[in-house]
Parts: sequence; C-alpha cells; structure tokens
Amino acid sequence: MENQQNNRVEETTQEKFPLNEELTQEIVKEIQTLQEKGDREGAMAVFSDLHPADQGEVMEALSIETQQEILTTLPPHEAAEILKHLEPENVAKVSEGVDSSVLSDILKEADSDVSADILKQLPEQQSKDVLAAMEETEDVVSLLQYPDDSAGGIMVLEFVAVNVDMTAAAALDALRLREPEVEDIRSVFVVNDEARLVGSLSVTRLALARLATPVSDILDPEILFVSSDTDQEECARVMERYSLDQLPVVDNEKRLIGVILSEDILGVVNEEATEDMYKLAGIGGEKVFGPLKTSIRNRFPWLSINLATTFLAALVISLFESTIARMVTLAAFLPVVAGQGGIGGTQTLTLVTRSMALGEISRRGGIRILSREILLGLIHGIFLGITVGLVAYIWKGSYMLGVVLGIAMLGNMLIAGLSGAGIPLVMARLRTDPAVASAVIVTTCTDVAGFLLFLGLAAALVNFL
Repeated sequence: MENQQNNRVEETTQEKFPLNEELTQEIVKEIQTLQEKGDREGAMAVFSDLHPADQGEVMEALSIETQQEILTTLPPHEAAEILKHLEPENVAKVSEGVDSSVLSDILKEADSDVSADILKQLPEQQSKDVLAAMEETEDVVSLLQYPDDSAGGIMVLEFVAVNVDMTAAAALDALRLREPEVEDIRSVFVVNDEARLVGSLSVTRLALARLATPVSDILDPEILFVSSDTDQEECARVMERYSLDQLPVVDNEKRLIGVILSEDILGVVNEEATEDMYKLAGIGGEKVFGPLKTSIRNRFPWLSINLATTFLAALVISLFESTIARMVTLAAFLPVVAGQGGIGGTQTLTLVTRSMALGEISRRGGIRILSREILLGLIHGIFLGITVGLVAYIWKGSYMLGVVLGIAMLGNMLIAGLSGAGIPLVMARLRTDPAVASAVIVTTCTDVAGFLLFLGLAAALVNFL
C-alpha cells in the first residue's frame, strides 16, 4: 500500500530543472524543429513541461506566430502564469494577432497588475475591446491610471487588511476569507474605519494571540509606506534599506490602496541596473542570442559617434606631426597616456552613475564626490606618472622623456577623475540620463587631453628629449 502511494507521488511529481542560456536555446530549436515538421502536439508537450519562468524565456525567442499559437492553445490559467515572466511590450506585440475574447480570458486569470501593464501597451481600441470582454475589471481599471514607473504602477491589489477594532478571532476569519485570492500571506495590514493605514501585524503574532485579544493591542504602529506617485527606484531603495518583503502604498488621504511585493521590486532593480549598464555600453535591450537587426540598430549609432570622437583625437595628433617626425619614439607612448586615462575615467563614471541610480548622491554629495575623485586622480597620477617615467627612462635612456610622460600621465588622471565624476553630475542637472552618452564624452576627454598634454609638453621640450 505504501509503495503504491509512493509510486503515485512519483507519477504526479514533475521534476523541473532550471535552464541556462544554452539549454534554453536547445529547447527553442527543438520546438521550432517540431513546428516545421508539423508536430504541434510534440512542440506543445516540450513547452508545457517547462517551469513558467522558463516558458517565458523560451517564448521570447520563438517567432511571433508560434507565440500566438502557444497563448491560444494553452488553458487560460496556464497562459496567465507565463505572462508574469514576459515583458508587457512583448506580450502586446504578440497579442495584436490574438482575438480579444481569447486575450480577455487569459487576463481574467492573471494578477491585476500584470493585466494592467499589458493593457497599457495594447492599441487603444484593442485594449477597450479586451476590457469590455473581461469581468470584474474594477481592480485592473484602477491600476491603469498610474504611470508604469511609479509605486501605483507596480503595486498589487491582492493583500490582507483587517480593521483595528477587530479581535484576533475576527482577524483570523478575515485571513481565511482572503486566502483564495492572496496566495502568499506574509503580513497583515491594519486599517481604521476610513481605510487609513495604522499599522501592521505578523501572521505568527496573530495566530498565537488569544482569540479575544483586540487587534489594537498586538499591532505594530511603526510601519513604512509610500504614496502611489513615488518613483519605483525610490520604492526599491526603501525596501532594500529596511529589508522589507512588502511595502504598503497609500493615497493622498493615507488610505491603503495596494502593496509592493519584494519579487516585483527585485525585477525593478534588475531592470534599472541592466538598463543603465546597457546604456553605458550603448547596447540597450540586447540579448546574447537576440536578433542581429536589434544589435545593429542599438550599436551602430554609438559606434558612429565614437568614430567621430576618434577623428577628434586624430586631429590633435596631426597638430604635432612635426614633433613626432623629429622623435618617432613619442608615438609608442601615446596609447599609454590615453589608455590609462580612459580606464580611470570609466572607473569613476561607472561608480558615479551607479551611485546616482541608487540615490546615494545628493546635490551636496556631488561636490564631495567630485573632490574625492579629483584627489584620487591626483594620487593615482603621481604613482602611475613615476612608474611610466622610470619605464621610459630605462627603456629609451632619456631622462626628459620620462619627465614629460610622467607629467602627462598625472595631468590625464586628473582629467579622468574630473570628467568621470563631473560629466554625469552635469548631465543629471540638465535632466539628461547620465548613462546615455557619458562614456563617449569621458573617453573623448581623456584621449584628447592625454594627447594634448603629452605631445604639447614634448613639442615644448623637444630639444631636450
């Protein structure tokens, strides 16, 4: 009997292994091959055996037609589970070819915040048609009013709140009633008769309290919250700083209207960090195995801009052709000065841009970090200048060449610190995203300044070299 029960458990238990990029691509190829052979059932069987998060990853690599077929073939509740792991913009593109009644059935099963995000991305008429076909749309409609990057845009409406005048027994009954809607009850929020937030209550404390105990006696009145218009990055900072797994969202009257979950804010943090990193490199939104067309569209403009800036550096070098002709050895040290300055500037730029994204730099803090990076540039410049000066003297036997190279290195490291910290701060003051063009400007500054310093000093002292 026991063996039969164990066998039954094994039969109903599906092992789901996490996929890496390579395995994901193999599964994508397998599904595409089955599709081409006309074996749609086999393709769906392979897809259905994946975890919803992996299904989302695989779907984004498939053709639009295949994605549409998956959404319309799967049961609505399974398709809804996948939507959590897809970008709303991508879902909207796929959904343009899906019947509104089918899409409405799927969105009925999805979380209200997921449905709202997708509806915002759909064409206006299709969005209206889908909403008209949905039932009980009050929650979704209420979320549509908030910007995507605000607390209201990322909050969920599935949470548990009890009245401050309840007893522990009544509060536990309220939890049982909400359990089908709220899958993961982590804590209970306490509100007054006007739905204003007055505190929170852990499920453990509520469960251990005597049934007749008033909620007001066991609640924690010290609770952090944000307003619905708070930027999502600020919400992420609050949750990270205070180690919160839930963050309540209130309206202008301090009425509780939603909750931000830690898993949703984690997605925001990853999204913002990835976006800034991609912008620094000029490859926004790319994937390793993504379409070549997307990579070309993202990279080519920045490569073109960078090409223009390299011509500016070349122009500086051309101004000193006669000096280089008199002492060809100078050409060997040009990459040393420019390269070291470029690395120093990029290090500072990365640090400052990240700190700005995390809200670690205030207006006064900008002056402090600028001074700090200039000081670091001075210290690094002195040590690196002495090092390259000694190398130049030992290698070429020219004392003055070592002095010129050392001074140029010192000056360019100062420029690197100044530009790496100053440019993103200036761009932020001008209300421009510091991650977009800072890298190109910083490398241009260090290249041009490095060549000017080195070749300018060499030209002035060429008779002593």
